[in-house]
Amino acid sequence: MANIKETSINLVPDTVNISPDYFCTWQVQLFRCNNAGPQGQRDNMTEENIFGTGNEQEDRKVGRGWANHLYKDARRDLIYLLDDSWDIPIGALLKEKDPWYASQILAEDKFPSFYVPGEPFDAKRNVESMKKLSKKIKELGWKGLGGWICVEKSPLAKEKTDEEYWSERLKWANEAGWLYWKLDWGRDCNTFAVRKLITDLRFKYAPNLIAEQAIVPDMIPFADSYRTYDVFTLLAIPITLEKLAFDFKFDAEDGYLGYINCMDEVYTAAALGCAIDVTRHNMTGPLPDGRPDPSFPALHRQLKTKTDEVTRTVRWHRIAPAFSVNGKDTFIDENWLTDFWDVVEQAKEIEAWWKYKDGDHIERKGPARISRGLSPAEVTEDREGFVPYVVSALHPCGVTSIATLGRTQGRRYFVPRCDVVQDIKSADTTGVFGYYASLTLKSTAVKEASRILMQDLLSDKALDVTAECRIENGRVYLPGDLINTIGTSCNHEGDTSEPGLIVKIVND
Repeated sequence: MANIKETSINLVPDTVNISPDYFCTWQVQLFRCNNAGPQGQRDNMTEENIFGTGNEQEDRKVGRGWANHLYKDARRDLIYLLDDSWDIPIGALLKEKDPWYASQILAEDKFPSFYVPGEPFDAKRNVESMKKLSKKIKELGWKGLGGWICVEKSPLAKEKTDEEYWSERLKWANEAGWLYWKLDWGRDCNTFAVRKLITDLRFKYAPNLIAEQAIVPDMIPFADSYRTYDVFTLLAIPITLEKLAFDFKFDAEDGYLGYINCMDEVYTAAALGCAIDVTRHNMTGPLPDGRPDPSFPALHRQLKTKTDEVTRTVRWHRIAPAFSVNGKDTFIDENWLTDFWDVVEQAKEIEAWWKYKDGDHIERKGPARISRGLSPAEVTEDREGFVPYVVSALHPCGVTSIATLGRTQGRRYFVPRCDVVQDIKSADTTGVFGYYASLTLKSTAVKEASRILMQDLLSDKALDVTAECRIENGRVYLPGDLINTIGTSCNHEGDTSEPGLIVKIVND
């Protein structure tokens, strides 16, 4: 690849990603407590664990310092989200329905440095506590602060109507500068009317807040963002695509954002215009007590060594943010691919947080292709007869994206390297993710004299790769080795992220 030329062009704008992407603390809570279960995770939601001691080496040994040490290159584009249970005192048992449950009042024993003394339900006192914490998170470079929200009224506010309760708490969040609510489970989590009420009140009382919905699919047209919900890592790709095949059938109603959040499947999100809920982290290796981390098995995709994929995705979102569901303009392949994992003897504790018996054969299926606003990609099988999942989209801003996603067969994860052809209409910019034998882009923007630029999404400098490509008949042919080399060229040491780059067709 001696014909590659450096340029002074930067294809990634120096702006802040406007997609409602966030880093969620639930998995680092699990890591810190050595997978002691939900109660242990809740009790470890403390300022000590969030901010650590300042000694990164010592903090990482025990799994703390989550806000100080994680995602230094991506945090300006990510909201920092406190998961369950920032508003519940240490030791409170949910089965006893502690009176603070769902209160949205910062727990004093968990956040002593940020807790402002006074009456618990004094609005000014509570807002000041939340504001202090929000300010600290922003000072560390994160886009802002968000929190996990239980969809029910606290036992301490039984006398309030739903509208009074949620209006009050939205006002608190707005005054404190919080950017995100992750509305999860709770007594009213399956109630459409309550969820829609919260979204509608959000427009009035917290216009800068994103109220993420889940669990109730009928909320998709009326949601700011709708989360596809929990999956296990081993078969997360087909499970996520199965969920998207359903969720993408909806249309956002006028006035609602209608984003889909496909959680930690970040390249799926990048290529399909979805938001992300990042749970992977680079506290690599086993839990602090030496046992394997069940959420991110080292023997599979090794997601804890793929954090550069997150940074690439949020930088791509500066160019092509998440956009609303539009079922009328979405293609879901009728051909569904089957992935499977075989659980071996004595391995179930290290392979999944969803428990399976030894010898279980776990299967999940997902559509071979999904595309939004584009014809589906044409994919040729590799020598073994495999194809990757392929997803692509035309974004409202006029750029396109495509990703190949890996397969799981038996106890093997791999991305089949295939010849892929994608019609990108008249687009001149494409985000390309994953591995290829070759990628051919068809575009009316391609001319005989076009130049082709490529840029690793982690980089600030594009490369002129025209001499390494073939241009003819309105097509540009990109060798897979070129994509793979440039798309991983800026991986940090030890990071195994798959390629993620920009392809730009330039006509001077």
